Amino acid sequence: MTPIVSSTFDIAHWFLQRGELNRTYVSPLKLQRLLYLAQSHYAGQHDGAPLMPSLFVVSEVGPLEPNLYRAIEHEPPKVSVRDLPEEITAFVESIWRNYGVRPIDALNRLVMQDPAFKEAEITGGIQAIIGLDAMHRHYAASRKSEPLAKISEKLPDEIPDFIADIISAARDEARQAETAGLGTADGGDKPATAWIPGLATGN
Repeated sequence: MTPIVSSTFDIAHWFLQRGELNRTYVSPLKLQRLLYLAQSHYAGQHDGAPLMPSLFVVSEVGPLEPNLYRAIEHEPPKVSVRDLPEEITAFVESIWRNYGVRPIDALNRLVMQDPAFKEAEITGGIQAIIGLDAMHRHYAASRKSEPLAKISEKLPDEIPDFIADIISAARDEARQAETAGLGTADGGDKPATAWIPGLATGN
């Protein structure tokens, strides 16, 4: 199926701008959570069609889009972004209203218990791709809340170095957010970080 937007950066840029407008800090890890939930909900509502051309994989800190995570982890990439169609803007706005103001630790626990993620984890293990078909099956109907899970501190054996680096960085960020209060519902006074050109660096 053809993604409705041509680049994941278009959706990422929208979330970053929305975070700045709402004075909510959107860290690289929180952005990953929002992107995954957007892809999953869209697939659930549109017969498994992808919102964006992204592949999410299983990691010890939940679903990750590793290419995007590495691209924005340290400095702004030189990429162009396009405005979203009105219907897609309305969709991602609904994702933001439901999840954007939640603290990062709550989002971490949510995706760690995500049924599509857990299905891929059980069948394929670390690095397994979380399929759109699984997203569609699990998000097409309302699902009940499940017990919260704790992020493991131990990396499994034989993970490629770049995946291990991503997992370690994401886990460190999650711990720092919990102790420093980043990604809280009110957002504090820390604006979104300017990873993507076109997004202001402050207010």
